Amino acid sequence: MPLVYRTLIAVPEDQDPIAAASAVLSRWLSKRGNSGARVDFTASGRYELSNRSRALVVRHDNPDEGLSFLRLTTESDKPDGVWRTVVTVVVDPELAPWRYLWLDMTVDTAGASEQPRLDIMPPEAARMLLDALPAHDGRHRVPSAPVIVRGRDDSLMDVLVSAIRDPERRLAVLATGAPGDVTVADWRTSMAAALSRCTGMCSVYVLDSAAQERIVDLLPAGMDIPSGGVRTFLPGMEGDPSRHPRMSPTTLDTARDGERIRNWVGAALSRRVRENALEVALPGPLPAVDALLAEETDDLRRTPSPATGASPGVPAAGAHPAADPAPAADLAAVQEAKALEVQVQRLREEVTRQGERIGELSEERRQLLAESADLAEELEEERGRLRAARYEVRWLREQARESGLFQLSAAPAPRDPSRRPPYSVSELLERITDDTALPHLFFTIEDQTVYELSDSRKETLWVTRAWEALLALNDYARYQFDNPDRGLGFHSYLKENPDGYRVIPVKRLASQESDHVRNRGKLNEKRFFRVPEDVHPAGRVPMYAHIKLDIEYGICPRLYFYPDLGPGTTNRVYIGYLGRHLPVQQSN
Repeated sequence: MPLVYRTLIAVPEDQDPIAAASAVLSRWLSKRGNSGARVDFTASGRYELSNRSRALVVRHDNPDEGLSFLRLTTESDKPDGVWRTVVTVVVDPELAPWRYLWLDMTVDTAGASEQPRLDIMPPEAARMLLDALPAHDGRHRVPSAPVIVRGRDDSLMDVLVSAIRDPERRLAVLATGAPGDVTVADWRTSMAAALSRCTGMCSVYVLDSAAQERIVDLLPAGMDIPSGGVRTFLPGMEGDPSRHPRMSPTTLDTARDGERIRNWVGAALSRRVRENALEVALPGPLPAVDALLAEETDDLRRTPSPATGASPGVPAAGAHPAADPAPAADLAAVQEAKALEVQVQRLREEVTRQGERIGELSEERRQLLAESADLAEELEEERGRLRAARYEVRWLREQARESGLFQLSAAPAPRDPSRRPPYSVSELLERITDDTALPHLFFTIEDQTVYELSDSRKETLWVTRAWEALLALNDYARYQFDNPDRGLGFHSYLKENPDGYRVIPVKRLASQESDHVRNRGKLNEKRFFRVPEDVHPAGRVPMYAHIKLDIEYGICPRLYFYPDLGPGTTNRVYIGYLGRHLPVQQSN
């Protein structure tokens, strides 16, 4: 069951985190209906909050040893799976001077009809707990909202620098400078909205211009905090500054109108923050406590829930156990039979889910084998080109020696000026805004669709293939300009593979959409993308030619383009779309 959210905070020992957390969680559950108000945090029990959600409380108190454990687990059955939120509070003298609280959220998608693309947002309980408790990460406070840092306030500057440099810090610190056209207060509001999905997983600071000037001398070289950009400081300040992600002002500027920031910014920034938070390990003896509470929660989950929604052991209102004529032994047998029936039903459901999962994995295996075969073929082609290039180099050096050019034949080749492929979506977008990198291409893509590719294990593969496709399209336009009499289409250009021009495997190209797509109004409309009016007066053209960046089921990214090449044209290739696979099936 994948962990999708975690926050781990420490509370000073002069605080009572269990009492405070119980009060907060009671308010949180009461928002889910009247059933939530009946949850008792002083003892273990199970509660039915609704037909599709339940709460399980595990409580341990040992006054002699000063131990107190509290765990609340809420489970909600949703179409995309079972969402489980677990809040744990531990008071243990071995952990002095701190008491710990952590909140985990998991999603079990095994029973879902198809693997969903989850939009992870922190539970509101995380924000409420941060507001109610003096939460610390290492030695610094974890605020529930961005904190403004002004350069004239030495104490706030010290707080920021100590938080960034804190060697005990586990969570990320995000710092941003307000751009020149936005006030610090407005920028704080905007960043609070954009980073709402990071709540509890990081601390956020907003600097004014004076603070930005001072911070340069207080942090290691290369770790600037850009004005109008964002720097993510991961735990540990040693090593290469590039391990601390930086969203440049240029990238962020494309996503804002004044102080308004588009949604993909928060998704992009939260990705690395969440990855870091999910890797946070529980300190000291907490893993053993976690295992104990997980075992007791599982035992509690297997207990049959009463139809009344009351916790086990609590009689329903109006019931009279003493008046029940059934003997105690028969009653126990009935309860045991009901428990077995519940367990059998759960096992049947689990078998069904596992069967569906096996089918999904079999299909995924088939697709991966097909992709592996394609990659093996591409690898063999590249090896062939490498062998031919090496032979050509040896032959040319031999020709130079025979011509008496001994110095030239022994000289090392100059360094390849081409840059390495980008490794992330943000770097790809920064590259394509550089007019010198791809001079024959014109981009009308929406950044938001590109950033949808950033939250995936295959991001680097997709970005690399997108970059290779853009280089090939740029060289195709250059080839057409250099050879106006040839008039090759892109498919023919890829098959011909002219010397000195970059190409991609021709099987990645789809020169046309199917008749089904082009003849369905809604599907066809989604293939219309923006171009300048000097290309078409309507400012939009249908783009059917596209490049497949992946063949695996799911996101399966595509890059759509429109070549406007030849006499009387703009002599450019227009890139209209880069993102997840467009729909090919009509929906209501």
